[in-house]
Amino acid sequence: MRSFRCSCGNRVYFENDRCLACGRDLAFDPTVLDLRVMDGSMGRCAHHAYPKTCNWLVTEGDAFCKACSLNEVIPDLSDARRVRLYYEVEKSKRRLLFTLLELGLPVEGRLDRADGLAFRILADARLDESDTDFAAHDEVTTGHAQGEITINLLEADPRLREQMRLAMNESYRTLLGHFRHESGHYYWQRLVAHGDGIAAFRARFGDERRHYQDSLDAYYRDGPPPNWQDEYVVAYASSHPLEDFAECWSHYLHMVDTLQTAADRGLAVGDVRFTDPLNAPAAFPQIIDQWRALAPSMNDLNRSMGLDDAYPFTLTEAIVGKLGFVHETVASAARPAAAAGSRVDRTGPANP
Repeated sequence: MRSFRCSCGNRVYFENDRCLACGRDLAFDPTVLDLRVMDGSMGRCAHHAYPKTCNWLVTEGDAFCKACSLNEVIPDLSDARRVRLYYEVEKSKRRLLFTLLELGLPVEGRLDRADGLAFRILADARLDESDTDFAAHDEVTTGHAQGEITINLLEADPRLREQMRLAMNESYRTLLGHFRHESGHYYWQRLVAHGDGIAAFRARFGDERRHYQDSLDAYYRDGPPPNWQDEYVVAYASSHPLEDFAECWSHYLHMVDTLQTAADRGLAVGDVRFTDPLNAPAAFPQIIDQWRALAPSMNDLNRSMGLDDAYPFTLTEAIVGKLGFVHETVASAARPAAAAGSRVDRTGPANP
């Protein structure tokens, strides 16, 4: 993600609703993808007042912003801990939406179209083992079905999420990663399933008509194939072509968002100076070359701090080919202005 500035010149951050330097009230404007100083003509999302999980502006006449209006179900928030966890979920969801909008991808809800995007944020009994009053769902599975992305609230609890990561033998598990992965299923359905790219998809990933549940059952029973690392970015991607695509989609979003941050901060590794792939569309080989320079450096920085690798994955040529398919899918679906190199008009009304 790129950085933002208050009208006073102070750096502010995506989740901020006030500038700590000058005290001005701020809100994120999804029409220009920027933080703006509030004035009397602007309206905040209703979720800014309670549960204080949103800092986005609304369209005149609406109660909820573009991000909150995509929610079909949210959990019971009468418990303070759940409000804190829900805030973390919403923070990751908004970061996903920011990247999708920067890429020029269609982000439309069920009120806009029948196959629009929707979110269900649910909690299950594992989150509140000592308090059955909240256990509305015995077990919630994070996933996607027909445009609905379901996220289990317990994924926002670092302790519980780490337990699941270890149980699943995963090297990476984050809320943002979940949102990116599940959005891959949605955009496969929206952009690939019935489009001209389905034959190219099957050539790269395999035939998605293979029985999905049988494939997952076989994966959990038998594990990934030998030498899966040659073809798949993570073991789970080997379970079914749709999971392979969703994983590659999420990794593409990891890459372009992180490269944007590196470019925004003016970082360089050796003679490689990073460029913003979200606002200065680049050829895919350039994105890969820059990522191969940046990712090991991020890992080295983390190791210097005693942390796990930021990007513990290896990109073989087969995986790069799949990422290239994702890149072409995104490029072909981007709004015309985005494809031409101007993702969004950020001029808007001048801040006071």
